[in-house]
Amino acid sequence: MSEQHDIAEIQAAVTRLQQLDSLVLATVGQDGVPLASYAPFAEHDGCLYVLLSGLSLHTQNLQRQQQANVMLIEDEASARNIFARARLNYTVSVTTIEKDTTDGIAALQTMKAKLGKTVDVLGELPDFMLFRLQLEKARLVTGFGRAYVFMPGDVAGAVQLTEKNAKTE
Repeated sequence: MSEQHDIAEIQAAVTRLQQLDSLVLATVGQDGVPLASYAPFAEHDGCLYVLLSGLSLHTQNLQRQQQANVMLIEDEASARNIFARARLNYTVSVTTIEKDTTDGIAALQTMKAKLGKTVDVLGELPDFMLFRLQLEKARLVTGFGRAYVFMPGDVAGAVQLTEKNAKTE
């Protein structure tokens, strides 16, 4: 990426999407069938954190696979074109975090600050589990012909996808 303007635009889009309160979560079941769901999240120390019920299929999938894909997507109501909603996908590795550890307490405090007091209630429930989603690779679409791949935290290294390189990314 050579133009400062593009880097600033990409960073602004990433920042805007990370301010959303929920993400779309894609997991794979034991039978190999994909599952799409959603979860409220908060960012803490460069990772995303979700608090999920152990009864849900996506939780069971995360425990088994320890990898997933998440998508942060612009609201339909604010999108200029429904076909070109801004969206940010992350490939993530998944770790279960004990809620009563230093890391768990800090993540839950961050979640409460962003998402409200319901985090306290859910955090006390024995079936709710805290997951750290470690960001591994990012793919950002900001409109038609404006798709980029980069390592999380390194928008300066973003590569715009074209017909020539899209199949390899």
